[in-house]
Amino acid sequence: MGKFFDELKRRNVVRVAVAYIVVCWLVFQIGEILFDAFGAPDWVFKTVILLLAIGFPFALIFAWAFELTPDGMKKTRDVNITTSVTASTGRKLDFVIIAALVVALGYFLWERQQPGDSSATDVDSVAESRAIEPPSESIDQDDEPRRSIAVIPFINMSSDKEQEWFVDGLTEEILNSLARAPDLLVAARTSSFMYKGSNDSIQTIATSLGVDHILEGSVRRSGDRLRVTAQLIRAIDGFHLWSETFDRGVDDMIDIQENVAIEIANAMDTAMDPEALAKMMSSGTSSVPAFEAYLAGLAVGEGTFATQDIYDFLNARDAYQRAIELDPEFAQAYWRLALFWRNQMTITNITSGVTEMAPDELSAQYDEAINKAIEYEKDPVSKMLYRAHKARAEMKLQQALRLNSNYLGQRPNDQLAHVMHIILLSELGMYDKLPEVTAEFDKRDGYDQIVMVQSILQLQYSGDQEALGAFVDKAIERFGDNPNVIYQAHRALLWLGNIDGASKVVPIIQASYMPEDSRYLVSLRQACAENRIADAERMHANAKNILANNPSIEWLSQIILGNDENAVDVLREFDATGDMTTMTSFLTYGTFDAGRYPNLTALLESEGIERGEAIELPYQCRR
Repeated sequence: MGKFFDELKRRNVVRVAVAYIVVCWLVFQIGEILFDAFGAPDWVFKTVILLLAIGFPFALIFAWAFELTPDGMKKTRDVNITTSVTASTGRKLDFVIIAALVVALGYFLWERQQPGDSSATDVDSVAESRAIEPPSESIDQDDEPRRSIAVIPFINMSSDKEQEWFVDGLTEEILNSLARAPDLLVAARTSSFMYKGSNDSIQTIATSLGVDHILEGSVRRSGDRLRVTAQLIRAIDGFHLWSETFDRGVDDMIDIQENVAIEIANAMDTAMDPEALAKMMSSGTSSVPAFEAYLAGLAVGEGTFATQDIYDFLNARDAYQRAIELDPEFAQAYWRLALFWRNQMTITNITSGVTEMAPDELSAQYDEAINKAIEYEKDPVSKMLYRAHKARAEMKLQQALRLNSNYLGQRPNDQLAHVMHIILLSELGMYDKLPEVTAEFDKRDGYDQIVMVQSILQLQYSGDQEALGAFVDKAIERFGDNPNVIYQAHRALLWLGNIDGASKVVPIIQASYMPEDSRYLVSLRQACAENRIADAERMHANAKNILANNPSIEWLSQIILGNDENAVDVLREFDATGDMTTMTSFLTYGTFDAGRYPNLTALLESEGIERGEAIELPYQCRR
């Protein structure tokens, strides 16, 4: 045996093995980055891994069977040992190994310096995913200096009150631009817009939002003139770090918006290169009319969550479509339009159903919008987000999670990406990751109602009662008058077994502007939790107008009533006809038993997704 190992060394088999493994590792690491950057499908990366794995034994056999001589390659048995040059070849292989290790070390050090690497978490249950968890950034009050800011809605000083949408949209876009800077902590839109028209002091607002700086301003629009005044205030002492008034023509509105964002970022001493900062703050269009239509869409669409008028989404859609007509290469308008169509495709979403289009028509509209957004987007980081959403729509959940995680490493303030990250973990059945991720997002944007709602909803399936309870307490404390948040808090209180506590918030929801189907579900849940089975069944029987043509509410009703087989039957036809858009909408529910549907099961298996067994609903009607 000793002679055999000596022969392995002499023929450089061991060196070839080490060199092959090191080089393969480098190929894996660099290839993953490049494949993501060029949008290569997952099978390309898998194929490369497979080919390299297959090549390993052949490389060893080749090293054993052949020798390099002055006359070229020859079979080992045909070479006189005195003419062998394996010693010098071995020396060259040593240099290859050392060089590869140096490159590997350099790559490792480079990766450690990238945003978000410090808290990357290995996810064993997802073979392809790497660095799944979003970046961690402390926002404790002791951090010095802190680069945290809230953008308060600018005041409309125009005589025309109809310009309110323009002012809100401009404020929104300034906020969005600042949020792209990775080393700024930017309060969420739903947080800062709570203070629209507020008389609270700067210190009060900053303290409540957990930021050290406030940007406020005003806009006056008169004819073809635009006057924008903005000022950056340090909350601790009210000191004005920067202020400026832009008095220009309306045609300069794009430059004004970009200049405000750049000036604020510079005043807050970001670490970004000025040229890169300017590119990041770009609005993405040079057409003022298109930008104006886009601002209208932002103002209407983002405000819908607060107004609960879901048909405002149609107005936002129309505004984005006008923006695209005016600038056919306006990527951000396509992106917002894609979000609209995606919401319409998701029947479990409260905002779905405002259009009367068939699923295949909705899917075609979404595909066109998201593909155009990807095609025309010049910013590679934003393009990564668009590709993550497209991957999720195509049920490539692992790829979507990886892309979204990488995106958050560079844009950690994006609340929409936070929401998608939480949803993706739930869809993949990775419930054990939710407490850590939701806590991290809460540190950054704990006053964002949308992130709060999704955190509460998905934490129910994590099994971490303590984390869920903490989120419910925060939700009630921060958003006690917001029916959307209280709706989720009610469900979570029942999940925690706090039936009396849940009953106390029912009147708040029933007296609110929540849709009729949401108020019905709240009553049904409370009745089953209190074991009022007859009342629950009567509610269900009287809700025919709510349940008609609404499979999502019917499925939820049957689950709450404890009729699991009936719940399965509600969705059988969708699975049988191959309507995977509808079927995959239910993956956000941990109580959804995907294994009962053959076509959905086949789809999940083809993507390597293992969700495990459905989680039992703790407040079901018990007979």
